[in-house]
Amino acid sequence: MLAVFQSSPRGLGGQAGYSLLELTIVVAILGIMAAAVVPAFFSTSPYKLELVAEEIANALRFARNQSILSGQHYGATISQITQTITVKKWDISTDPASTESIPYHPVSKKAFVFDADGMSLARGVSITNSNDVFLFDVAGRRRSVIFDPNGTPVWIAEAGGSIYRLVEGSIMLGDGDNQRTVQLAAITGRVVVQ
Repeated sequence: MLAVFQSSPRGLGGQAGYSLLELTIVVAILGIMAAAVVPAFFSTSPYKLELVAEEIANALRFARNQSILSGQHYGATISQITQTITVKKWDISTDPASTESIPYHPVSKKAFVFDADGMSLARGVSITNSNDVFLFDVAGRRRSVIFDPNGTPVWIAEAGGSIYRLVEGSIMLGDGDNQRTVQLAAITGRVVVQ
């Protein structure tokens, strides 16, 4: 099949492109749209809050799963001051119980420490609890939780000493406008983001 192309009747003297006025209007419209979209993209959004909540929930789930799989004591420490959560392997044979090691994150292969302030996608989100986040019977509030080999959240103060059961574990997160809570169930150790 043969295609025939014809030139416009105006020839080369006709309009071959866009005028400067048309280009200026298009650029102005794009500038207005960018000015409206960019601040919303970089502001703290519910997505950032959800990201931090899921990271904290995953750290607690990882510690619990490691306890069940290995038959040893793993746990997590949450600091409102440094805005971090650190997964730890606990040595319960010492007085008081102490950190034996910090396991590696299964994906990043680095020490399992989540730093909300250091994560650029999470800036503006913070742990808002005014007290330590874990409440144990008799032992009171602590910033750490230990999972026994059954995955039950407990606190062990000394070797061969009493085991204190978790009463309540809520990590409250906020970004000024929005809030989320990571809830650790007292008996089962189940972690839920609300």
